[in-house]
Amino acid sequence: MRTGIIYTDTIVHLAPEKFAADVPYQVVIVSLDGEGAGRLTARIAGDNVVIGDRVREVEGRDGIPVFQKSA
Repeated sequence: MRTGIIYTDTIVHLAPEKFAADVPYQVVIVSLDGEGAGRLTARIAGDNVVIGDRVREVEGRDGIPVFQKSA
């Protein structure tokens, strides 16, 4: 699974109908580890994260990567 650091985040309070039952939820941009790995948009599972936190990918939901704070 992929790992990285939180580059930025936001909390979604008003979502499209498909995700309305999930609000509020956190969406982040993760700077992935590795040379030239880039960044990706993901959701956070579990505790909210802040910029600079280390995270790891734990699953995918409907094609959306889901990360959580690394222990």
